[in-house]
Amino acid sequence: MNEAGLLVSTRKGLLIGTSSAGRTRWDWSGLHFEGWMVDYSVRDPRTGTIWCAANHFQWGARLHRSDDGGETWREAGTPEFTDGETSLEGIWTIQPGAVDGVLYAGVMPGALFVSEDDGESWRLLESLSSHPYSEHWMPGAAGLMFHHVGIDPEDPSRIIVGGSATGVFASYDGGASWETRNAGIRSDHMPPEMQEFAPCVHSLFAHPKQRGRLWQQGHFGQYRSDDDGETWVEVGQDLPGEFGFASAIDPEKPDTCFFVPMNSDQARMPRGGALAVYRTQDAGASWTKLSSGLPQSGFHQVVYRQALAQDGADPLGLYMGSSGGELYSSNDAGEQWDLILDHLAPITAVRAWRLDGRLEA
Repeated sequence: MNEAGLLVSTRKGLLIGTSSAGRTRWDWSGLHFEGWMVDYSVRDPRTGTIWCAANHFQWGARLHRSDDGGETWREAGTPEFTDGETSLEGIWTIQPGAVDGVLYAGVMPGALFVSEDDGESWRLLESLSSHPYSEHWMPGAAGLMFHHVGIDPEDPSRIIVGGSATGVFASYDGGASWETRNAGIRSDHMPPEMQEFAPCVHSLFAHPKQRGRLWQQGHFGQYRSDDDGETWVEVGQDLPGEFGFASAIDPEKPDTCFFVPMNSDQARMPRGGALAVYRTQDAGASWTKLSSGLPQSGFHQVVYRQALAQDGADPLGLYMGSSGGELYSSNDAGEQWDLILDHLAPITAVRAWRLDGRLEA
């Protein structure tokens, strides 16, 4: 019986991996969608459906689904703008909701869509797109998009979203209205009076075990919030670089978080060419370098915002993909890493699930 599954999205297609007990040996299927840029893939824990957001230079952004573990695929409904002026450029995340049939899609240009019929049709949440702060949103290096969506498993009306460069927004009425959650996030590229309008979020996770606990990797630092983002505390001062994209949480331990720092927003690679994941177990008060098995010189790649994953198992499995097409795994919460795939196209996203089908947070 499989213990864990992996979805490895790359700029040339999708790989699906399954592992037996111990997570030391992997079987792979694919390349699915060969030649397509796969921006994001995720497995819905409610149904087992795999959702794949792929982009083709000729046919554009499309959403696909598989209900049999990747054996067969069909095209699902794709979010579409209806104003006659805006075109869908990419789907950056698909987030299963807390209610059967509900899905959320964060897209580029910056918008959030919801489906209430299991991905067959989509509705734009105009309340977010028309928020007064939207006039300050600006494209980052990869564009303007929402790429992280968190749904409260106990209250589906509570939604938290983050994007580049939009900042963080929270809704407590299912997306009918939105409140900004940017106090305390530095935006060094903006004047002081505009700091809270559109900080650039790189990754954002709401902890499922502690309501209000958020973890964020931002353009200018790593942050923690204990009040649903009403205030943020910078916690990465001891890390070798405030810039980075990828982060992950331990879904059972609210005080544990993992970051992959880069040396600067200009170079965008690990300091000194040494790849490492840093872990805090005390809510950011201290950090431990986890690098055993990872290259410690000559690594000039980047780990993208969706390319660090955890499987929710005990001990925690971690999985990390690089822009150089290398996939690393750890079955002991990052203490030891192993290279399990290489020579892939740049890895855009990695997502994992464990034996009981639980989706990673």
